[in-house]
Amino acid sequence: MHYKCEIVIPPTMDIEAAVASVMKPFDEDPREQNEDYDRSHTFWDFWLIGGRWAGRKLLAKYDKAKLDAFHEWLTDEKVTVAGLQCGKQELSPSSQIPKVDAKWNEMFPSVEFLPCPLFQHSNDQYGKGLSGTLPGDVCRLDAAPPDLECERVIFAGPAYNSETKDHTGHLEAKFMLCDSQWNGCNHMKVDWDGRFGSALEKYRENLKGYREEYAAKIQPAADWLVVTVDYHS
Repeated sequence: MHYKCEIVIPPTMDIEAAVASVMKPFDEDPREQNEDYDRSHTFWDFWLIGGRWAGRKLLAKYDKAKLDAFHEWLTDEKVTVAGLQCGKQELSPSSQIPKVDAKWNEMFPSVEFLPCPLFQHSNDQYGKGLSGTLPGDVCRLDAAPPDLECERVIFAGPAYNSETKDHTGHLEAKFMLCDSQWNGCNHMKVDWDGRFGSALEKYRENLKGYREEYAAKIQPAADWLVVTVDYHS
């Protein structure tokens, strides 16, 4: 199944490499294995930035009543989709795309004309790097919708570097929340409501137990990035 994860990282020009560094220890089938590799907390076999969840942060910012009105328009216009769904729904026939996109931009205007993020034509669901993203999939922390829902949130920071004797190493997960966890028998619900905003609150509360000097290095600032990741397990 596909799940949605939001990963919070310090500002960087190489977003894909940063996400790859954070995700690497949780690979269900790593290329490099050794006797110390811990498979008990792995949760993915492939991932993409954006993917089928591209545009979700964008949608989370819009008024629900207005989104409902757009769905009502789709029904009134008898807009049809393909019977087989893999990720986002596909408009079928594709000749409906210009009409749907035009109505979307009429109701939700933006700086540039955007394809309707609800449907498959809006992005490449299997695009590598940032090629499968839509506006908002990579955004600043201060622009991330607090009510955004996801199955997992990871806050990352630099690892300890034995050469510099400081936290200047590769990016790694420092705090993670998921909506449920496998306990060896069944999936067990976690004390988290699945909202990005409450995950941030829990992380900041957790940091109060750290030494002030170290906490400052991994405390998310307004210009940190929040990256939408589509992962499969």
